[in-house]
Amino acid sequence: MAGLLTPDFYRYEWHPLSGVRLDGEFVVARWADGAELRCFRWWLAEQRDFEISSREGVLEPCDLGEHWQVADAWAEHDGALGVRWAHDGAVSRYHPGWLRHIADGQFRPESFLPEPIAWDSSVLPEPATYHGPTVLADPETFRLWLNDLVAYGLTRLTSLSVDPDQVEEVARRVGVLRDSNFGPVWDIEAVPDPTSTAYMSIGLGPHTDFPSLETPPGFQFFHCIENSCVGGASQMTDGLAVARFLEQHDPDVYEALTTLRWVFHGRGDEVDWRWSGPLIDLGVPGAPLTLRTFYPVRTFPDMATDDIPRAYRAAKKLGRLSRDPRFQITYKLEPGDIAVFDNRRVQHAREPFDTSSGRRLFRGCYVNSDDIYSKLRVLNRRAQESELAPA
Repeated sequence: MAGLLTPDFYRYEWHPLSGVRLDGEFVVARWADGAELRCFRWWLAEQRDFEISSREGVLEPCDLGEHWQVADAWAEHDGALGVRWAHDGAVSRYHPGWLRHIADGQFRPESFLPEPIAWDSSVLPEPATYHGPTVLADPETFRLWLNDLVAYGLTRLTSLSVDPDQVEEVARRVGVLRDSNFGPVWDIEAVPDPTSTAYMSIGLGPHTDFPSLETPPGFQFFHCIENSCVGGASQMTDGLAVARFLEQHDPDVYEALTTLRWVFHGRGDEVDWRWSGPLIDLGVPGAPLTLRTFYPVRTFPDMATDDIPRAYRAAKKLGRLSRDPRFQITYKLEPGDIAVFDNRRVQHAREPFDTSSGRRLFRGCYVNSDDIYSKLRVLNRRAQESELAPA
């Protein structure tokens, strides 16, 4: 059993098959509790031929001919799936625990990730907070922090240093930095002749970054280095909670927000980003929610003229709800704190601040959602595997 490889790098509990039958082009694997998995013959052929070191398939689609016929299939004495191929007489063995994880739907992208927890100010009055040095030093605390980050879309790490390299160190523990025209790591501070509203001292309403890109950055790491001025408190709103509220209580507005498209235009001397999409972009089925709400770059209605008035009214309703104290939380980051949040889900904002009273300096970077999810799946599956290891 231990020597039976699977086309991935995980260990699986051994779930022996209770029976196997042929049904046309499918091999049907069955377990004692009644669960079944219908395995198409070409799919079984693809899973037979994989490269050992990478566990990637090597069978090309053009090679999936009619010669790949199953002559016989059975449950072996140890409960593995046995298949004999008609064209070469070879016998393939398949791990029944690996097959069971497919039957249970654990192959899907959301597998081994926590369910999103929609929150308002009564559920999460402040970010889920962790002691930063412990997160970096203790693997299990690191895993728990990442689970909360994916579940709530917002966490805060405290008691870290104000070293400008600190935010990059934390982010690289999770994934690869995502570059942009601002660089892989960037500073946020009020400056003369700003190239973005982010570099001003004005307040910013609830928004997500880079809606002018086809795929906006996933998670933002936002490090407080100095925050001695009056004002400038951070504000956060869970776009998932607002979207669900509108879907339930104002379906016409929800329909407008999820279907009517706007052009978002990122502008600069050497920059001309453009993307067209709705303010609440549902993408393809199963894709993460993407809010496109950075109003300074929302430029043109990309819809029928008759739809423009209701599109604007829907945008106003979304903006007002996102500012409503029921949904928005306000807190102040202290030097050494790092806020980490899902940029495609959680809208961030700030209060105006007085530059004559002190300095407000933050340093930030982005990591793609795919890297966060990949890291967390590995950690959660390894934690599960440790429970399977013999004592």
